[in-house]
Amino acid sequence: MKAWDLMGNRRWLYLLSAGIVLASVVAMAIQPALGRPVLNWGVDFTGGTLITLRFQDRTVSTGQVRAALQPLGLGEAIIQKVQETGDVSIRTRHLEPEERRRLEQAVRERVGPFTVLSVDDVGPKIGRELRNIAILGVAVGLALQVVYVSLRFRSVRFALAADVALLHDLLLVLGVFALTRATVDSSFVAVLLTVVGYSINDTIVVFDRVRENLQLRTREPFLQLVNRSVLEALVRSINTGLTTLLAIGSVYLFGGPTVRDFALGLTVAVLTGGWSSVGLASPLLVDMTLWAERRASQAAVKPTAQPARAAASRRGRA
Repeated sequence: MKAWDLMGNRRWLYLLSAGIVLASVVAMAIQPALGRPVLNWGVDFTGGTLITLRFQDRTVSTGQVRAALQPLGLGEAIIQKVQETGDVSIRTRHLEPEERRRLEQAVRERVGPFTVLSVDDVGPKIGRELRNIAILGVAVGLALQVVYVSLRFRSVRFALAADVALLHDLLLVLGVFALTRATVDSSFVAVLLTVVGYSINDTIVVFDRVRENLQLRTREPFLQLVNRSVLEALVRSINTGLTTLLAIGSVYLFGGPTVRDFALGLTVAVLTGGWSSVGLASPLLVDMTLWAERRASQAAVKPTAQPARAAASRRGRA
């Protein structure tokens, strides 16, 4: 591969990463001004209504039910079918009794006769508790990543660089979901954890190459060594990312509306994880290491300078 001086031009990488973060923050900040919450929370986190139906025709599909709900503005409802019994569950925002009556009437007219097995309302308090648990889970995952990388590379600098890149990736996913108004439901937690895993995996691949080259090329300046390591791992990262995107793209195009937001999150996770390991984590590692080397060299100069000043002082008194 052409010997691009990525680390020598790392200020441009920083600028691009800063632009990505700024765009994500702006995308989230403008939502309240538009009269909307920052994220489009789904019924898993806000509460809602769960209706379970048993159709006389067991071959009824979720697509038929969704088509019946579209005119009511409920096309984003989560619809699932239990294969063993043929029962269909509809999870949507909180519905008043009159809204539930219209829903049942629309489904009966457009799909077929059924029996209502259950109607359950999930309150917003439960939704908030689920949201808090999800946030706590992601926070614990971040903390464990710091510990893992610190132990693996025996250096806090590696861990800090990896975690800053990880926060960059999480912010980008949040910004994309805020901008596109994709639904944030329980699957979004899986998206965030995938971001954590994919981002840290890509970063560790690059850092592993840095560690190997440190053992083989002890005389090479650290900046050039990291640049070499990034270029050596770049082809592998691109190939892995493209292969993953092909699979996720198929899910996005053919998986239906219920998994489209999930596939969108995974797509962003793959793209930003591949970028941040090269464009943010590696430059940060370079700058932190160069800063530590400068501090060490300055500390080494001070003890030798003090005896020289003392000798000069004695000569002056003589």
